[in-house]
Amino acid sequence: MTLRSDLVKWIILVAILFYAACTQNRFPNIVVAEEGMVNTCHYLDTISETSDPGKSAINYKYYKYYDGELKVLERANNMGATHLVWLYNYALGSSGSAYRCDE
Repeated sequence: MTLRSDLVKWIILVAILFYAACTQNRFPNIVVAEEGMVNTCHYLDTISETSDPGKSAINYKYYKYYDGELKVLERANNMGATHLVWLYNYALGSSGSAYRCDE
């Protein structure tokens, strides 16, 4: 009976590891900030992206749609930003100012 118990423990451990590896937080180094928090930071760029307008449809056909918010975060991460101040974040588009803070 201990062999079966050990197998169940290993299966649960592997399932937890897979679950932890598949998180949606792809940009852990980006801090969403307000203007007052980035006074001493270096301004990098203003990033704007449009979203796929079909993502708000009821029966959207594709699982991977083009999301403007994720693209803004991805571009900010690629340029080495540590903070992002959202200018707007709507269903059809997103824009934010990227900053690098040396703290």
